[in-house]
Amino acid sequence: MEEKKGTGFGQLIRKKRKSNNWSLVTLADETDKVGHRLSESYLNRLENGIRKEPSVAVVLTLIQALRLSLEEVLESFDMGHIFQNEMDNYSPVVIPDNWNNLNIQVKTEEEKFSMSGAQKDLIGQVIIDLYEIALLGEPSYFENRAEGYVLKLIELLVNEQYLIELVDQEFRLFFDVRVMVDRYNLLIDDIKSSLENINIKSLYNTDISIPLPILNEYWLTKKDKNIIIVIDKVSEALKPYIKTY
Repeated sequence: MEEKKGTGFGQLIRKKRKSNNWSLVTLADETDKVGHRLSESYLNRLENGIRKEPSVAVVLTLIQALRLSLEEVLESFDMGHIFQNEMDNYSPVVIPDNWNNLNIQVKTEEEKFSMSGAQKDLIGQVIIDLYEIALLGEPSYFENRAEGYVLKLIELLVNEQYLIELVDQEFRLFFDVRVMVDRYNLLIDDIKSSLENINIKSLYNTDISIPLPILNEYWLTKKDKNIIIVIDKVSEALKPYIKTY
């Protein structure tokens, strides 16, 4: 039997539901999660065009449940020109090219933290998303993404507590000194002072792993993109290969 097409909004709901591989029961359960349960029978009538004029509350519920954009909802009601007219009045959000070169610090109640390049990239994306969501008038979208941003920042902070960032003109390298701190109890500030004698440009342009002189020891390293990972002291790494009498 040929499937009914329904109205534009009903078609949109059916398309999004099926793209998620959801049944009508699943969609009804998802609407319940956002605080306004819609029955399977109502959703079926809506998709098939029997209910042609959903209330604002119903539309907002389905926007949240199906993660619909304001643009596609307006287009489904033949009102896409409203969205386009509004967007034409705004300039795109542009993060400056020298964003990563800016010395940005975050002050908490405890202390000040200098932001790394990766942290700046993350904050830049947050800013862009905030503007886009504000223009679309859909604050719930950011609520859905906020947890992901926090988890990503936590991951960065955990990983970066062992990273030392050094910049020489346009060359930027990170040194992962986890083993130096955890295994040998060396201080980050002391390691950083010693690394300032390293030729960043030469390391940046090589793909090979070489021993590096740091704090009066030679350390085995490997390079992963723009991160130099300190593996262990050369003397410790060679121990298994030296006979002891």
